[in-house]
Amino acid sequence: MIGITTNIKIAVGIWRAFLITPGGELPFVMEISKNDSAYVFQIANGPEKMMLDEVRMEGDSIFVRFPVYESELRLKVVTTNELEGNYINLTRTTNAAIPMRAYYNAGPRFYIRSKEPSKSVDGRWSVMFGAGTKDSSFAVGVFKQDGGIVNGTFLTASGDYRYLEGVVDGDSLFLSAFDGVFVYLIKAKVRSNTMEGVFYSGAHRQIGFTGFRDEQAALPDPTNVTKYKHYDKAFVLRFPDTDSIMVDLKDERFKGKPVIIQILGSWCPNCLDESEFLQSYYTRNRERGVEIIGLSFEKTDDFARAANNVKRLKSRLGITYPMLVCANRDKLQSVLPDLDNFRAFPTSIYLDKNHRVRKIYSGFSGKATGAEFERFKDDFSMFMDKLLSEH
Repeated sequence: MIGITTNIKIAVGIWRAFLITPGGELPFVMEISKNDSAYVFQIANGPEKMMLDEVRMEGDSIFVRFPVYESELRLKVVTTNELEGNYINLTRTTNAAIPMRAYYNAGPRFYIRSKEPSKSVDGRWSVMFGAGTKDSSFAVGVFKQDGGIVNGTFLTASGDYRYLEGVVDGDSLFLSAFDGVFVYLIKAKVRSNTMEGVFYSGAHRQIGFTGFRDEQAALPDPTNVTKYKHYDKAFVLRFPDTDSIMVDLKDERFKGKPVIIQILGSWCPNCLDESEFLQSYYTRNRERGVEIIGLSFEKTDDFARAANNVKRLKSRLGITYPMLVCANRDKLQSVLPDLDNFRAFPTSIYLDKNHRVRKIYSGFSGKATGAEFERFKDDFSMFMDKLLSEH
């Protein structure tokens, strides 16, 4: 935590903030508290609370760094109750800055203005983004609605949209998410069993979508997406850790043990969700003889910068299994040429005690997906028990 070196004061409590995007205001709730002489920011998306405690103040400006991600808020203190500035994604070379405003005690995330009873989106939906375009993709929407308040997410083959929060205002659905990487705004019109709208992502992408109620909606099997060319041979792996020490799958600590190879990037929110899950499993089961290795593919060719990103991730999440620095994410296919049809960050490769590939799982369904996450946990535990029991 970085102390304050200025006398500027800002109100402590709940703030309504919003980013100014091509789709209009993307609102989120922000809480500002004080720890001794330092301010701490917390951003809420549904039940998730993200703590931002790397706060620096210079003159009338506040710089708030997101945990792990290479992104920050750069804000000017207009008054005690008003902030303005920009959200900056430091990994982007274009469209990096998105204007932001924040007001103390200014109301909820979204307002419900209609006097008509809200439509219901509660349940499961089949959704097609960009139908008829080269960027078309299928998703499953899962929503819980209480009155006009909605929480939920979209499940895709590469991972979920994490915690979306919003309202149904009459026949209009509004959802948003902001976590330092995902900058999502969703606007749709809802009928009894269909919806049609636009998905805005940051300042650079928007795509139309349509959906219909479908309690049987499901994604393709995530274990049948990415394949390996040599299932009959032991997996080969040798990369440096964040201190430039080479780690090899042939090292003594991995011999005769099932190993989970996690392909990730510190820039990827779904990867962080999976890392948190894997660390929890590793803490409980390491003594049974299981190992995990993270292979990080960052958005840079600079090893020192990539290593620093991975160190931040490990520190923030308390990761104790090795995470190795592999390459720029754009070079993954050349670094891991024996993977066919790689599609998602994260992707996990499950090796048996002889280090042969037994399963490859694309994407990750995190806590925001509710029942999907519970099913994943059950399947994961059963499969790992099987690998651990084999001779």
